[in-house]
Amino acid sequence: MTGRNNISLTTPLEGAPVSHFRLREFENAEGLAMVHASALDSLERVRRDLCALYGETVHIIITGAVRTRADNERLAARYGWTDEGGRVARQSRHLTEFGGIAADLVARTARMRAPVPQHVLGMVCRRYFDWVKDDYKDGHVHADNRERAR
Repeated sequence: MTGRNNISLTTPLEGAPVSHFRLREFENAEGLAMVHASALDSLERVRRDLCALYGETVHIIITGAVRTRADNERLAARYGWTDEGGRVARQSRHLTEFGGIAADLVARTARMRAPVPQHVLGMVCRRYFDWVKDDYKDGHVHADNRERAR
């Protein structure tokens, strides 16, 4: 695919460069894209461990990443604020001010396209991310590096 933010992201993993993500996967609807180096490193490690666990290629699908304040307000209008019983944090780690430290994700095996269960994805994410939430009804996992990115 060509177009905006179609840039391969490379990070060293155990001394070798790996590249399984593109900048466009981290964009908001307006094309703003941001991902912190620690988040990319963590995502590559999660992918590596899932591939080893399943004995095949596992694809990580980013379902949400960077957000502007306006993006956050729109989501809160739909899902509500967490301090009022909803699903959107007023100081979401997805916000641009946090520098691209957060991602919402799901995973699927390549051969069968079978979803990786949310609790398995959450368990592996906890190895490499500072904070993980894996109890969303739609099956996604939120992961962020609120400490590592400092």
